Amino acid sequence: MEVFTGKALDIIAYLMTADKEALFDLSRHKEVKKRSLLANAYFHRLVGLLANGEDGSFFQKKNELILHYGVQEFERNKDGELIIEYLPDNDDYKKHEVKHYYPTQYGGEIRGVTVRAFLLLIGTHKYSSSDMAHLIECTRNECIGCGIPREEVETFDERRLMEELNAQANKSRSNSTSGKRSS
Repeated sequence: MEVFTGKALDIIAYLMTADKEALFDLSRHKEVKKRSLLANAYFHRLVGLLANGEDGSFFQKKNELILHYGVQEFERNKDGELIIEYLPDNDDYKKHEVKHYYPTQYGGEIRGVTVRAFLLLIGTHKYSSSDMAHLIECTRNECIGCGIPREEVETFDERRLMEELNAQANKSRSNSTSGKRSS
């Protein structure tokens, strides 16, 4: 598989010389930098606060938050194809401990069981600093909206972490990348 990364004009120039019958997948480049595990730990603590205040399990609340506020980017296999899983057509997919499912409108019956097609969302470990900052900010707002005291929602260190994540996100937005090609 050939990958071309570049700005819009670089890509247009490349496509002008490409095989006219070729098919292409186009996705926005997102530079992901390693971030501390503190952001994940803080997100999980907030999920725990919400899950304790409601009847849902920790994993169900986590998956709901990721589905609502997380990155809507899907996992792909080594050939670049979307990963699709067929699961029973109920809410059990929300309780998965590792995978984050995105339900589609497609379904049917397999061996007498009504199923739905699900796409796999990327995990939070693949989020950029700005993506994680957004997810945490929305989760913090949910906590506060549920009446959880602000002192429980954020400590001084967690406020500092959010400031650091937002600074990294702003810095990555201002940096631009030049055209690169790799195979």
